[in-house]
Amino acid sequence: MADKPPYLHQLIATLTPSERRAAADWLASPYHQQREDCRALFAYLAEALDQGEQPSRADCWAAVFPGQAFDDQQMRLVMSYLNCRLEAFLQQQELEAQPEQYQHLLLAAYRKRGLDRHFAKAQKKLEKQRAKTKMPPPEGFLQGFWFEQEIYRQQSKAGRTKALNLQEQQDQLTLAFLGHQLRLGCYLLAHESVYKASYEIPMQDAWLALAHEAPYCDQPGVAVYLHCFLMLREPEEDRHFIAFREQLFAVTAHFPKGELRDLYLLAINFCIRRINQTEEHYLQEALELYQKGLETKLLLEEGWLSRFTYNNVVGIALRLQAYDWVARFLHKYRPLLKPEQREAAFSLNAARLAFVKGQFRETLGHLQSADYRDFINSMVAKTLQLKVYYELGEYDLLEAHLRNMRTFLRRKRKMSYHQQNYRNIVQLTQRLTALAPMDKTGQERLRADLQSTEPLTERGWLLEKLEEC
Repeated sequence: MADKPPYLHQLIATLTPSERRAAADWLASPYHQQREDCRALFAYLAEALDQGEQPSRADCWAAVFPGQAFDDQQMRLVMSYLNCRLEAFLQQQELEAQPEQYQHLLLAAYRKRGLDRHFAKAQKKLEKQRAKTKMPPPEGFLQGFWFEQEIYRQQSKAGRTKALNLQEQQDQLTLAFLGHQLRLGCYLLAHESVYKASYEIPMQDAWLALAHEAPYCDQPGVAVYLHCFLMLREPEEDRHFIAFREQLFAVTAHFPKGELRDLYLLAINFCIRRINQTEEHYLQEALELYQKGLETKLLLEEGWLSRFTYNNVVGIALRLQAYDWVARFLHKYRPLLKPEQREAAFSLNAARLAFVKGQFRETLGHLQSADYRDFINSMVAKTLQLKVYYELGEYDLLEAHLRNMRTFLRRKRKMSYHQQNYRNIVQLTQRLTALAPMDKTGQERLRADLQSTEPLTERGWLLEKLEEC
Protein backbone atom coordinates (compact mmCIF):
# COMPACT_ATOMS: atom_id res chain seq x y z
CA MET A 1 0.00 0.00 0.00
CA ALA A 2 1.20 3.51 -0.84
CA ASP A 3 0.47 4.94 2.62
CA LYS A 4 2.70 2.48 4.47
CA PRO A 5 5.96 3.74 6.04
CA PRO A 6 8.41 1.27 4.41
CA TYR A 7 11.66 2.61 5.87
CA LEU A 8 10.47 2.58 9.45
CA HIS A 9 8.84 -0.84 9.08
CA GLN A 10 11.97 -2.32 7.49
CA LEU A 11 14.24 -0.88 10.15
CA ILE A 12 12.19 -2.23 13.07
CA ALA A 13 11.74 -5.59 11.34
CA THR A 14 15.53 -6.13 11.35
CA LEU A 15 15.80 -5.73 15.14
CA THR A 16 16.21 -8.94 17.10
CA PRO A 17 14.05 -9.44 20.23
CA SER A 18 16.95 -8.35 22.47
CA GLU A 19 17.58 -5.31 20.27
CA ARG A 20 13.93 -4.36 20.43
CA ARG A 21 14.04 -4.47 24.22
CA ALA A 22 17.20 -2.34 24.19
CA ALA A 23 15.62 0.10 21.73
CA ALA A 24 12.55 0.42 23.94
CA ASP A 25 14.79 1.22 26.93
CA TRP A 26 16.67 3.74 24.78
CA LEU A 27 13.46 5.49 23.75
CA ALA A 28 12.20 5.46 27.36
CA SER A 29 15.24 7.41 28.58
CA PRO A 30 14.61 11.18 28.80
CA TYR A 31 18.29 11.68 27.89
CA HIS A 32 17.70 10.25 24.41
CA GLN A 33 14.19 11.53 23.70
CA GLN A 34 11.21 12.82 25.65
CA ARG A 35 8.23 12.21 23.34
CA GLU A 36 5.59 9.76 24.53
CA ASP A 37 4.08 9.49 21.02
CA CYS A 38 7.45 8.24 19.75
CA ARG A 39 7.61 5.49 22.39
CA ALA A 40 3.99 4.51 21.73
CA LEU A 41 4.53 4.31 17.98
CA PHE A 42 7.57 2.05 18.39
CA ALA A 43 5.69 -0.31 20.71
CA TYR A 44 2.72 -0.46 18.33
CA LEU A 45 4.80 -1.11 15.21
CA ALA A 46 6.98 -3.73 16.91
CA GLU A 47 3.91 -5.66 18.07
CA ALA A 48 2.24 -5.37 14.64
CA LEU A 49 5.34 -6.67 12.85
CA ASP A 50 5.51 -9.61 15.27
CA GLN A 51 2.03 -10.52 14.07
CA GLY A 52 3.02 -10.20 10.42
CA GLU A 53 1.12 -6.94 9.90
CA GLN A 54 2.23 -3.66 8.32
CA PRO A 55 -0.24 -1.03 9.50
CA SER A 56 -0.91 2.11 7.50
CA ARG A 57 -0.26 5.61 8.79
CA ALA A 58 -3.95 5.90 9.63
CA ASP A 59 -3.70 2.72 11.71
CA CYS A 60 -0.63 4.07 13.48
CA TRP A 61 -2.44 7.35 14.22
CA ALA A 62 -5.39 5.54 15.73
CA ALA A 63 -3.06 3.55 18.00
CA VAL A 64 -0.90 6.50 19.09
CA PHE A 65 -3.57 9.26 19.19
CA PRO A 66 -6.85 7.44 19.94
CA GLY A 67 -9.99 9.50 19.47
CA GLN A 68 -8.23 12.30 17.56
CA ALA A 69 -8.86 13.20 13.91
CA PHE A 70 -6.22 11.76 11.56
CA ASP A 71 -3.46 14.26 10.70
CA ASP A 72 -1.23 12.77 8.00
CA GLN A 73 1.45 15.44 8.23
CA GLN A 74 1.75 15.11 12.00
CA MET A 75 1.92 11.31 11.70
CA ARG A 76 4.73 11.62 9.14
CA LEU A 77 6.65 13.89 11.54
CA VAL A 78 6.34 11.41 14.41
CA MET A 79 7.49 8.58 12.17
CA SER A 80 10.43 10.62 10.91
CA TYR A 81 11.47 11.48 14.45
CA LEU A 82 11.21 7.84 15.55
CA ASN A 83 13.33 6.82 12.56
CA CYS A 84 16.02 9.36 13.57
CA ARG A 85 16.01 8.14 17.19
CA LEU A 86 16.35 4.53 16.06
CA GLU A 87 19.25 5.49 13.82
CA ALA A 88 20.94 7.06 16.86
CA PHE A 89 20.27 3.82 18.75
CA LEU A 90 21.94 1.77 15.99
CA GLN A 91 24.95 4.06 16.04
CA GLN A 92 25.27 3.57 19.79
CA GLN A 93 25.00 -0.21 19.33
CA GLU A 94 27.84 -0.17 16.82
CA LEU A 95 29.98 1.99 19.11
CA GLU A 96 29.46 -0.37 22.04
CA ALA A 97 30.29 -3.37 19.84
CA GLN A 98 33.78 -2.04 19.09
CA PRO A 99 34.84 0.09 22.07
CA GLU A 100 38.55 -0.25 21.22
CA GLN A 101 37.98 1.96 18.18
CA TYR A 102 36.92 4.90 20.36
CA GLN A 103 39.32 4.74 23.30
CA HIS A 104 40.84 8.09 22.30
CA LEU A 105 37.54 9.91 22.94
CA LEU A 106 37.96 9.54 26.71
CA LEU A 107 41.40 11.14 26.44
CA ALA A 108 39.89 13.94 24.36
CA ALA A 109 37.24 14.58 27.01
CA TYR A 110 39.82 14.81 29.83
CA ARG A 111 42.12 16.99 27.75
CA LYS A 112 39.39 19.47 26.90
CA ARG A 113 38.47 19.76 30.58
CA GLY A 114 42.05 20.28 31.69
CA LEU A 115 41.98 17.14 33.86
CA ASP A 116 45.66 16.26 33.51
CA ARG A 117 45.75 13.65 36.29
CA HIS A 118 42.69 11.94 34.86
CA PHE A 119 44.26 12.04 31.40
CA ALA A 120 47.51 10.45 32.64
CA LYS A 121 45.68 7.70 34.50
CA ALA A 122 43.40 6.94 31.53
CA GLN A 123 46.40 6.94 29.16
CA LYS A 124 48.24 4.29 31.20
CA LYS A 125 45.11 2.16 31.46
CA LEU A 126 44.39 2.39 27.75
CA GLU A 127 48.00 1.64 26.81
CA LYS A 128 47.78 -1.60 28.80
CA GLN A 129 44.49 -2.46 27.12
CA ARG A 130 45.92 -1.77 23.66
CA ALA A 131 48.85 -4.06 24.39
CA LYS A 132 46.47 -6.92 25.20
CA THR A 133 43.69 -6.28 22.69
CA LYS A 134 43.72 -7.87 19.23
CA MET A 135 43.09 -4.81 17.10
CA PRO A 136 41.67 -5.46 13.64
CA PRO A 137 44.27 -4.19 11.17
CA PRO A 138 44.41 -1.84 9.38
CA GLU A 139 41.71 -0.22 11.55
CA GLY A 140 43.96 -0.84 14.55
CA PHE A 141 46.66 1.36 13.03
CA LEU A 142 44.19 4.17 12.45
CA GLN A 143 42.97 3.91 16.04
CA GLY A 144 46.62 3.97 17.12
CA PHE A 145 47.08 7.22 15.21
CA TRP A 146 44.06 8.81 16.95
CA PHE A 147 45.39 7.60 20.30
CA GLU A 148 48.85 9.10 19.66
CA GLN A 149 47.25 12.29 18.37
CA GLU A 150 45.43 12.87 21.66
CA ILE A 151 48.66 12.26 23.58
CA TYR A 152 50.38 14.78 21.30
CA ARG A 153 47.71 17.41 21.95
CA GLN A 154 48.09 16.87 25.68
CA GLN A 155 51.89 17.03 25.51
CA SER A 156 51.78 20.19 23.37
CA LYS A 157 50.23 22.12 26.26
CA ALA A 158 53.62 21.98 28.00
CA GLY A 159 55.35 23.84 25.13
CA ARG A 160 57.34 22.95 22.02
CA THR A 161 60.64 22.36 23.84
CA LYS A 162 59.37 19.09 25.27
CA ALA A 163 59.86 15.82 23.39
CA LEU A 164 56.70 15.01 21.47
CA ASN A 165 55.35 11.78 20.00
CA LEU A 166 55.39 13.03 16.41
CA GLN A 167 57.26 9.97 15.12
CA GLU A 168 54.75 7.64 16.74
CA GLN A 169 51.93 9.51 15.02
CA GLN A 170 53.72 9.31 11.69
CA ASP A 171 54.38 5.59 12.02
CA GLN A 172 50.79 4.77 12.93
CA LEU A 173 49.38 6.95 10.15
CA THR A 174 51.71 5.39 7.58
CA LEU A 175 50.77 1.90 8.73
CA ALA A 176 47.09 2.81 8.53
CA PHE A 177 47.54 4.17 4.99
CA LEU A 178 49.50 1.15 3.79
CA GLY A 179 47.13 -1.33 5.41
CA HIS A 180 44.01 0.29 3.96
CA GLN A 181 45.58 0.85 0.54
CA LEU A 182 46.85 -2.71 0.24
CA ARG A 183 43.57 -4.22 1.41
CA LEU A 184 41.54 -2.12 -1.01
CA GLY A 185 44.04 -2.94 -3.76
CA CYS A 186 43.46 -6.66 -3.14
CA TYR A 187 39.71 -6.25 -3.50
CA LEU A 188 40.13 -4.19 -6.67
CA LEU A 189 42.37 -6.79 -8.31
CA ALA A 190 40.12 -9.67 -7.23
CA HIS A 191 37.07 -7.87 -8.64
CA GLU A 192 38.89 -7.18 -11.90
CA SER A 193 39.63 -10.86 -12.42
CA VAL A 194 35.99 -11.87 -11.98
CA TYR A 195 34.01 -9.05 -13.59
CA LYS A 196 36.56 -7.86 -16.16
CA ALA A 197 36.46 -4.39 -14.65
CA SER A 198 39.38 -1.99 -14.89
CA TYR A 199 40.48 0.13 -11.94
CA GLU A 200 43.20 2.71 -11.54
CA ILE A 201 45.44 2.22 -8.52
CA PRO A 202 47.55 5.39 -8.33
CA MET A 203 51.16 5.45 -7.11
CA GLN A 204 51.16 1.74 -6.39
CA ASP A 205 54.89 1.34 -7.10
CA ALA A 206 55.68 4.01 -4.49
CA TRP A 207 53.57 2.56 -1.67
CA LEU A 208 54.55 -1.00 -2.57
CA ALA A 209 58.20 -0.01 -2.18
CA LEU A 210 57.42 1.60 1.18
CA ALA A 211 55.49 -1.50 2.33
CA HIS A 212 58.61 -3.61 1.71
CA GLU A 213 60.64 -1.49 4.15
CA ALA A 214 61.01 -1.94 7.91
CA PRO A 215 59.21 -1.42 10.21
CA TYR A 216 56.15 -1.58 7.94
CA CYS A 217 56.85 -4.99 6.38
CA ASP A 218 57.10 -6.51 9.88
CA GLN A 219 53.52 -5.59 10.77
CA PRO A 220 50.96 -8.38 10.10
CA GLY A 221 48.34 -5.85 8.99
CA VAL A 222 50.66 -4.73 6.20
CA ALA A 223 52.59 -7.91 5.36
CA VAL A 224 49.60 -10.19 4.74
CA TYR A 225 47.93 -7.71 2.38
CA LEU A 226 51.23 -6.89 0.68
CA HIS A 227 51.77 -10.51 -0.37
CA CYS A 228 48.10 -10.92 -1.24
CA PHE A 229 48.29 -7.87 -3.51
CA LEU A 230 51.43 -9.15 -5.21
CA MET A 231 49.81 -12.58 -5.65
CA LEU A 232 46.82 -11.03 -7.41
CA ARG A 233 48.89 -8.57 -9.46
CA GLU A 234 51.41 -11.21 -10.62
CA PRO A 235 49.40 -14.46 -10.54
CA GLU A 236 51.97 -16.38 -12.57
CA GLU A 237 54.56 -15.98 -9.81
CA ASP A 238 53.96 -18.89 -7.42
CA ARG A 239 56.32 -17.37 -4.83
CA HIS A 240 53.78 -14.63 -4.08
CA PHE A 241 51.08 -17.18 -3.28
CA ILE A 242 53.49 -19.13 -1.05
CA ALA A 243 54.44 -15.96 0.83
CA PHE A 244 50.79 -14.93 1.20
CA ARG A 245 49.78 -18.38 2.46
CA GLU A 246 52.54 -18.29 5.09
CA GLN A 247 51.51 -14.82 6.23
CA LEU A 248 47.84 -15.82 6.31
CA PHE A 249 48.48 -18.78 8.59
CA ALA A 250 50.67 -16.58 10.81
CA VAL A 251 48.13 -13.77 11.39
CA THR A 252 45.31 -15.85 12.86
CA ALA A 253 46.03 -14.46 16.33
CA HIS A 254 45.99 -10.85 15.12
CA PHE A 255 42.92 -10.65 12.89
CA PRO A 256 39.18 -10.81 13.65
CA LYS A 257 37.24 -13.71 12.15
CA GLY A 258 35.41 -11.64 9.55
CA GLU A 259 38.61 -10.31 8.07
CA LEU A 260 40.30 -13.71 8.19
CA ARG A 261 37.37 -15.19 6.32
CA ASP A 262 37.79 -12.61 3.54
CA LEU A 263 41.50 -13.41 3.32
CA TYR A 264 40.84 -17.15 3.11
CA LEU A 265 38.33 -16.57 0.33
CA LEU A 266 40.83 -14.43 -1.59
CA ALA A 267 43.34 -17.29 -1.36
CA ILE A 268 40.79 -19.98 -2.25
CA ASN A 269 39.41 -18.07 -5.25
CA PHE A 270 42.95 -17.49 -6.49
CA CYS A 271 43.62 -21.24 -6.30
CA ILE A 272 40.41 -21.98 -8.19
CA ARG A 273 41.39 -19.59 -10.98
CA ARG A 274 44.77 -21.30 -11.26
CA ILE A 275 43.07 -24.71 -11.29
CA ASN A 276 40.85 -23.52 -14.14
CA GLN A 277 44.05 -22.66 -15.98
CA THR A 278 45.13 -26.33 -15.65
CA GLU A 279 47.50 -25.66 -12.75
CA GLU A 280 46.65 -28.96 -11.07
CA HIS A 281 49.03 -28.55 -8.12
CA TYR A 282 46.72 -25.81 -6.81
CA LEU A 283 44.08 -28.46 -6.08
CA GLN A 284 45.97 -29.52 -2.94
CA GLU A 285 46.53 -25.89 -1.94
CA ALA A 286 42.81 -25.14 -2.26
CA LEU A 287 41.83 -28.21 -0.25
CA GLU A 288 44.23 -27.32 2.57
CA LEU A 289 42.82 -23.79 2.71
CA TYR A 290 39.29 -25.17 2.86
CA GLN A 291 40.32 -27.62 5.59
CA LYS A 292 41.91 -24.92 7.74
CA GLY A 293 39.00 -22.58 7.15
CA LEU A 294 36.54 -25.25 8.25
CA GLU A 295 38.58 -26.40 11.24
CA THR A 296 38.70 -22.83 12.55
CA LYS A 297 35.02 -22.26 11.58
CA LEU A 298 36.07 -19.22 9.54
CA LEU A 299 34.12 -20.42 6.52
CA LEU A 300 30.88 -20.79 8.47
CA GLU A 301 28.29 -18.02 8.13
CA GLU A 302 26.30 -17.54 11.34
CA GLY A 303 27.14 -21.13 12.21
CA TRP A 304 26.01 -22.57 8.86
CA LEU A 305 28.08 -24.02 6.03
CA SER A 306 27.14 -22.71 2.59
CA ARG A 307 26.06 -25.44 0.17
CA PHE A 308 28.37 -23.83 -2.40
CA THR A 309 31.36 -24.32 -0.10
CA TYR A 310 30.18 -27.89 0.58
CA ASN A 311 30.01 -28.56 -3.18
CA ASN A 312 33.38 -26.93 -3.90
CA VAL A 313 35.22 -28.89 -1.22
CA VAL A 314 33.83 -32.17 -2.52
CA GLY A 315 34.68 -31.28 -6.12
CA ILE A 316 38.30 -30.46 -5.31
CA ALA A 317 38.79 -33.51 -3.06
CA LEU A 318 37.33 -35.82 -5.72
CA ARG A 319 39.79 -34.51 -8.29
CA LEU A 320 42.54 -35.39 -5.80
CA GLN A 321 40.98 -38.87 -5.49
CA ALA A 322 40.63 -38.44 -1.72
CA TYR A 323 37.53 -40.64 -1.71
CA ASP A 324 37.68 -41.81 1.90
CA TRP A 325 38.18 -38.24 3.09
CA VAL A 326 35.17 -37.09 1.02
CA ALA A 327 32.98 -39.80 2.56
CA ARG A 328 33.89 -38.58 6.05
CA PHE A 329 33.47 -34.93 5.06
CA LEU A 330 29.98 -35.51 3.63
CA HIS A 331 28.66 -36.87 6.92
CA LYS A 332 30.68 -34.67 9.28
CA TYR A 333 29.51 -31.38 7.75
CA ARG A 334 26.03 -32.49 6.72
CA PRO A 335 24.47 -31.18 9.99
CA LEU A 336 26.00 -27.73 9.37
CA LEU A 337 24.07 -27.25 6.11
CA LYS A 338 20.86 -25.25 6.46
CA PRO A 339 17.93 -27.63 7.04
CA GLU A 340 16.13 -26.63 3.84
CA GLN A 341 19.25 -27.39 1.75
CA ARG A 342 20.73 -30.28 3.71
CA GLU A 343 19.32 -33.42 2.08
CA ALA A 344 19.54 -32.10 -1.49
CA ALA A 345 23.18 -31.01 -1.07
CA PHE A 346 24.17 -34.23 0.64
CA SER A 347 22.46 -36.39 -2.02
CA LEU A 348 24.06 -34.52 -4.91
CA ASN A 349 27.54 -34.87 -3.47
CA ALA A 350 26.99 -38.47 -2.43
CA ALA A 351 26.09 -39.07 -6.08
CA ARG A 352 29.33 -37.43 -7.20
CA LEU A 353 31.32 -39.69 -4.88
CA ALA A 354 29.44 -42.81 -5.98
CA PHE A 355 30.09 -42.00 -9.63
CA VAL A 356 33.89 -41.66 -9.34
CA LYS A 357 33.91 -44.99 -7.46
CA GLY A 358 32.09 -46.62 -10.37
CA GLN A 359 28.88 -47.15 -8.41
CA PHE A 360 26.57 -46.01 -11.21
CA ARG A 361 23.25 -47.42 -9.94
CA GLU A 362 23.92 -45.85 -6.52
CA THR A 363 24.64 -42.57 -8.31
CA LEU A 364 21.20 -42.57 -9.93
CA GLY A 365 19.62 -43.40 -6.57
CA HIS A 366 21.24 -40.41 -4.87
CA LEU A 367 20.27 -38.11 -7.76
CA GLN A 368 16.59 -38.73 -7.06
CA SER A 369 16.94 -36.46 -4.01
CA ALA A 370 19.14 -33.80 -5.66
CA ASP A 371 18.10 -30.12 -5.89
CA TYR A 372 16.75 -29.37 -9.36
CA ARG A 373 15.46 -25.89 -8.50
CA ASP A 374 18.90 -24.28 -8.37
CA PHE A 375 20.35 -23.95 -11.90
CA ILE A 376 23.92 -24.95 -11.07
CA ASN A 377 22.94 -27.88 -8.85
CA SER A 378 20.41 -28.98 -11.45
CA MET A 379 23.02 -28.96 -14.23
CA VAL A 380 25.58 -30.79 -12.09
CA ALA A 381 22.97 -33.48 -11.42
CA LYS A 382 21.92 -33.66 -15.08
CA THR A 383 25.55 -33.94 -16.17
CA LEU A 384 26.15 -36.77 -13.72
CA GLN A 385 23.08 -38.53 -15.08
CA LEU A 386 24.40 -38.06 -18.62
CA LYS A 387 27.70 -39.68 -17.68
CA VAL A 388 26.00 -42.59 -15.91
CA TYR A 389 23.89 -43.39 -18.98
CA TYR A 390 27.02 -43.32 -21.15
CA GLU A 391 28.98 -45.56 -18.76
CA LEU A 392 26.11 -48.05 -18.59
CA GLY A 393 25.67 -48.07 -22.37
CA GLU A 394 22.08 -46.82 -22.04
CA TYR A 395 22.27 -44.87 -25.31
CA ASP A 396 18.53 -44.48 -25.85
CA LEU A 397 18.15 -42.97 -22.39
CA LEU A 398 21.24 -40.85 -23.05
CA GLU A 399 19.85 -39.47 -26.31
CA ALA A 400 16.55 -38.53 -24.66
CA HIS A 401 18.43 -36.97 -21.73
CA LEU A 402 20.65 -34.89 -24.04
CA ARG A 403 17.55 -33.69 -25.89
CA ASN A 404 15.95 -32.61 -22.61
CA MET A 405 19.12 -30.80 -21.54
CA ARG A 406 19.27 -28.91 -24.84
CA THR A 407 15.65 -27.84 -24.46
CA PHE A 408 16.21 -26.77 -20.86
CA LEU A 409 19.26 -24.68 -21.76
CA ARG A 410 17.52 -23.14 -24.79
CA ARG A 411 14.90 -21.65 -22.50
CA LYS A 412 17.59 -19.60 -20.72
CA ARG A 413 17.56 -16.36 -22.66
CA LYS A 414 20.64 -14.74 -21.13
CA MET A 415 23.80 -16.67 -21.95
CA SER A 416 26.17 -17.06 -19.00
CA TYR A 417 29.49 -18.81 -18.49
CA HIS A 418 27.72 -21.78 -16.90
CA GLN A 419 25.10 -22.07 -19.62
CA GLN A 420 27.75 -22.05 -22.32
CA ASN A 421 29.73 -24.67 -20.43
CA TYR A 422 26.77 -27.05 -20.27
CA ARG A 423 25.81 -26.40 -23.88
CA ASN A 424 29.33 -27.37 -24.85
CA ILE A 425 29.08 -30.56 -22.75
CA VAL A 426 25.80 -31.54 -24.43
CA GLN A 427 27.06 -30.82 -27.95
CA LEU A 428 30.37 -32.63 -27.54
CA THR A 429 28.77 -35.63 -25.82
CA GLN A 430 26.36 -35.87 -28.75
CA ARG A 431 29.29 -35.90 -31.16
CA LEU A 432 31.06 -38.54 -29.06
CA THR A 433 28.08 -40.90 -29.15
CA ALA A 434 27.62 -40.31 -32.89
CA LEU A 435 31.21 -41.33 -33.81
CA ALA A 436 31.36 -44.30 -36.14
CA PRO A 437 33.67 -47.17 -35.12
CA MET A 438 37.23 -46.75 -36.42
CA ASP A 439 36.51 -43.20 -37.64
CA LYS A 440 40.04 -41.90 -37.02
CA THR A 441 39.44 -38.60 -38.80
CA GLY A 442 36.32 -37.91 -36.76
CA GLN A 443 38.15 -38.84 -33.57
CA GLU A 444 40.99 -36.41 -34.31
CA ARG A 445 38.57 -33.59 -35.08
CA LEU A 446 36.66 -34.24 -31.87
CA ARG A 447 39.88 -34.47 -29.87
CA ALA A 448 41.02 -31.10 -31.20
CA ASP A 449 37.67 -29.53 -30.36
CA LEU A 450 37.68 -31.06 -26.87
CA GLN A 451 41.09 -29.56 -26.21
CA SER A 452 40.22 -26.08 -27.52
CA THR A 453 36.58 -25.56 -26.49
CA GLU A 454 36.03 -23.11 -23.63
CA PRO A 455 34.48 -23.34 -21.14
CA LEU A 456 34.37 -27.12 -20.70
CA THR A 457 34.44 -28.52 -17.19
CA GLU A 458 34.05 -32.13 -18.38
CA ARG A 459 37.03 -32.01 -20.72
CA GLY A 460 38.93 -34.73 -18.85
CA TRP A 461 36.02 -37.21 -18.84
CA LEU A 462 35.18 -36.61 -22.50
CA LEU A 463 38.81 -37.08 -23.58
CA GLU A 464 39.00 -40.26 -21.52
CA LYS A 465 35.85 -41.65 -23.21
CA LEU A 466 37.22 -40.66 -26.62
CA GLU A 467 40.40 -42.63 -26.01
CA GLU A 468 38.26 -45.70 -25.29
CA CYS A 469 36.56 -45.52 -28.67
